[in-house]
Amino acid sequence: MAEAYIIDAVRTPRSIGKMGKGALSHMHPHHLAATVLKAIKDRNALDTTKVDDVIWGCSAQFGLQGGDMGRQAALDADFAVTTSGVTLDRFCGSGITSTALAAAQIMSGMEDCVIAGGTEMMSQVNDYMGKIMAAGLSGGMGSNERLQAKRPQSHQGVCADAVAAMEGISRADLEAFGAESQRRADIAIKEGRFARSVVPVLAEDGTVILDREEYPRPETTTATLAGMKPAFEAVMDMPSRKDGKTFRQLIN
Repeated sequence: MAEAYIIDAVRTPRSIGKMGKGALSHMHPHHLAATVLKAIKDRNALDTTKVDDVIWGCSAQFGLQGGDMGRQAALDADFAVTTSGVTLDRFCGSGITSTALAAAQIMSGMEDCVIAGGTEMMSQVNDYMGKIMAAGLSGGMGSNERLQAKRPQSHQGVCADAVAAMEGISRADLEAFGAESQRRADIAIKEGRFARSVVPVLAEDGTVILDREEYPRPETTTATLAGMKPAFEAVMDMPSRKDGKTFRQLIN
């Protein structure tokens, strides 16, 4: 069996996922995906005719994120038209699954050079879903009442709360973990540990749109987190299925 090697890895800076607030929120998803593909191509002097496939992860494949982003982004990054592209959805595991599949393709001997990654623009997703709901239409994720009755699928945030409750992980524990994560991220950024992997996002005219992380909040403390309103408290008391039981009742 052949070995699979990661030759290079890049990403854009993380931007705030709220329309009108994050520096990247107005960008087209294809542009952001093409940004990293172009960086991989340019900094490795990659002949894209040698790239067998671009495997891309994207959970919310609707609106501007629809239409096989892997293929569209490769074209946007000026890859050879012979480079294939596919987009997959394993919800939040989409990006890591694309990487695993790329490695499997190489190890099996089916392909020799594959680029794998993923894009998820929550600013675009939330804006699109808000417009859909305001119009009184069903959500873009699909709706299957028969399946919901058979296999109730709860809100992801509520599921996380449920897992924490079942495993005995307290809010204080998680807030301590979150505050420490912010502290470590700030140190890593200041020490330049991500300098090689983070590539700037440029406009068509070459001006820089974003070249740094927007997310880190090193001033975060456990005290400030403790004072925040729970994100999914209201959802916990919503009926989750036809028998009228709420998420909270199901957890308890």
